[in-house]
Order: sequence, then C-alpha cells, then structure tokens
Amino acid sequence: MFELHDAQMFMYFGCKQGAGQGALLTGSVIIPRKLDITRLQDSANEVFRINDGLRAFFIEKDEKVYQDTKPFRRQEFKVLHFDSKEELDKYCSVYGTIPLKLEIHTEGSGVSKEKWKNEKPSLTLVKNVVIHETKMFFTKLRMGMLNNDPAVCELTLVDLPDACGAIVKIHHIVADAWTVMLIANQFLSLLKGETVQAYKYQDFIDSEKKYKLSNRYQRDKEYMEAEFAKCPEQTWLWPERYKSLEARRRTVELEKNLSADIYSFCENHKITPYILFLSAITLYMRKKLGRDRFYVGSVSLNRSSFKEKNTVGMFVTGIPVLMEFDQNDTYAQTIDKVSMKSVNAFRHYKGAKITPDSKEKLFDIWVSFQNATLEADPTAICTQYYCNYVIDTTILSIEDRSSDGRFKLHFDHNIKVSEEDTDELFNTVISYLHRIMDNPDLTIE
Repeated sequence: MFELHDAQMFMYFGCKQGAGQGALLTGSVIIPRKLDITRLQDSANEVFRINDGLRAFFIEKDEKVYQDTKPFRRQEFKVLHFDSKEELDKYCSVYGTIPLKLEIHTEGSGVSKEKWKNEKPSLTLVKNVVIHETKMFFTKLRMGMLNNDPAVCELTLVDLPDACGAIVKIHHIVADAWTVMLIANQFLSLLKGETVQAYKYQDFIDSEKKYKLSNRYQRDKEYMEAEFAKCPEQTWLWPERYKSLEARRRTVELEKNLSADIYSFCENHKITPYILFLSAITLYMRKKLGRDRFYVGSVSLNRSSFKEKNTVGMFVTGIPVLMEFDQNDTYAQTIDKVSMKSVNAFRHYKGAKITPDSKEKLFDIWVSFQNATLEADPTAICTQYYCNYVIDTTILSIEDRSSDGRFKLHFDHNIKVSEEDTDELFNTVISYLHRIMDNPDLTIE
C-alpha cells in the first residue's frame, strides 16, 4: 500500500468531483488475421498478471489516499463480434465515454468531504452536468453497462470476419497514453509466445519520494518558482467561463509532403519535431494573446529508462514552460529559444508542484508529443478513442507515426471553444510551420 503520486491525486480529485469520464483512455488493437480464442484469452490474462497497476484499488485513510493491488485471478474476457472495423470504431466511440468506477475502501477516519470541495460551480454548469448525466444513464442502459463492477481497466476481446484483437479502457489514474500502446505491445508479444518484461509502479513512486528529499529537488523548486515570478499574468487563450464539461476532439492529418519536409528540416537543423511544432504553436499563441511573454503547458512522460517504459502507470507530469519572445528575432533564433526554454523546463520540471488550486491556473493549453509505436507487430492497427469530456483545459497532441509517414494533430477542447477557433488554431500553426521551414532567417511576425 502506498500513497498516490501528485498527478494521480489530481485525477482522483477530478473523479471525486464527478468528472471521471474525463479520465478515460480507450484504444483498440486489431490483428489482420484470425487467431484461436484460447490464445487471445491466455495473452489477455497474462497482461493482467504481470501488470499490478491494472488490478489497483484505493483506500481513503486518515485524510490520505492510498493505492493497493488485488491478487491476480484468471478471468474469461468478454468477446464481441463486429462485421467491420467501422462498426467496431462506432461502438468504441460510445464505449470510450462511459466512466469507469474506482474501487474505494475507507479505513480509520477516512477522508473528509471538505478535501474534495472546489469553487462553487455556476447554476448553468450544474444544469448541463445533470443533463449530461441523465443522457449517460440511458447510454449505459443501452450498452448494458449500468452495473459494471469497479475496475481501473476493462479489456474486451474482439472478433472480426478476417481479424481479431482487443479493446482496452483504462483509468487515467493508473495510465497515460504511453500505457495504452504498452499494453497493446505486450498483448501482441504474448500472442507470439514471447517473454514480456514488466515492472511495479511502486518502484517509480519510491524513487519520486527519494527525489523529494534530495538537494536536487530544492534546486529544481527554486528554478521553477523563479520562472513563475517572471510572469504572474495568466495565459488564457479562451478565458470565457466554461458552462459544460462536454468536449470535442478535432484531428488533422498533415499531408505526406509536409510531414516529409518536417522530418527533413528537423534532421538538417538537429532539432526534434516536437521543438518545431512547439515553436509554431507558441507563435500562434503570441499572435492570439498579443504579447511576448506567456506560459504554455508541456507534457513530460517521465519514461527515460527501459524500466519506466515498460511499467504500466501514470507517469505524465505537466510542465509550465515560460516563453519569452523578441520581435526582432528570426524564426531560427525563435526555435533556439523555444528549445532552450523547453530543455531547462524539462531539466527542472519536478520542482513545479501542480495542485488542483495552484499553478495550472496560469494557463489553459497543454502540448504533448506522442511517438510510441506498435513494435511487437507492425501489421496490427491501434486506434485511440476520445472520452468527450474535459474541465477547462485544451490539449494539442502531436502524434508521430513515422511508419505512416505523416503527423497527426489532435485538439481536445471544452465545447466553449468554437469550431472557428479550432480552425484558426490549425490553420495558423500549419502556416507557421511553412514559414519557419521556408524562410528560417526571416524576422518573426
């Protein structure tokens, strides 16, 4: 039994406030051939056996929240039959919005309800949440999921006319986007009879505790606090108060020629695609905000070692990055500054404590970069499904699937952000990508 990590506590807080739908990660992995159902069942059970995080439950005790693991027990996973991949995707687009229930036990004095209170919501928000919950009740009823058992992860096997695979829905409190791809790779490797290495999430938690007692933590904390002091002004691209928790995902797939140009430009200038995209995104922010100093939220996966990359768990940390532009700089100089700011932020990010009532209110946009691949079976297809729920943040994810030769941009946003704003974001970011690569020595606009 061990306490929740900071990022996990943030997720737990959201669930206590009724926003559990926003903490869902759902994906399918499809193998373009038929396999024996027994092999699928065996591999799925092995995934649950080797990953203790998939069997987690929670304990509220003496004003703290802990997590523990249930012993592994073999189970028969449900098998769903679909006539096509399109039919599967249609099912998952709804299934991926149905919240998972956490298994929570109370010991000792438990945790007082005051701990989960936040600012008083508007009457409009309360009304819209009630309407949404009513619709969700009938969705669960239609899908036969009104009385699902508490679980942090659900796995369902899939049968198609000429293919098979699995659907996994996992709670963000024990997983991140990397975790979904990790489970898919483990499942595929086990189907091939390969040995899979997995590690305990508690090892990561223990290492974080040691870090908090180190001199390095104090230096990181001092650096981040100094960065916060430089710009007390909030960075809100869409400052209107949200009236609903409903959200949308808009996806744009870049043309192959543009993606090829990005790969080539980054190689020639010795930068990562993430830095190029972040430069274009922050130039868009500068234009929209009308100022040269602001924050952007960047996402760290915290998975630098082989052990961490093969551990099921919630590793993501949000990093507040202070951007400082100079109108006399060229695009090339801007890239260098964005790169330097990012490197320094990533070096010291653990010193920035993000809580439900503190630093995340400095900004409302996060940028993440995903480049995990299905290494275990390149013929398989992995598809992610959005939960359609968020509080008051926006997330722009760059998906690098180099095997496809294209970048995908996903923009997840509360419905208060209009489609016109979404179009403006994509069009402006893509325009800046072209300007940077075509004329890096021009002065920024």
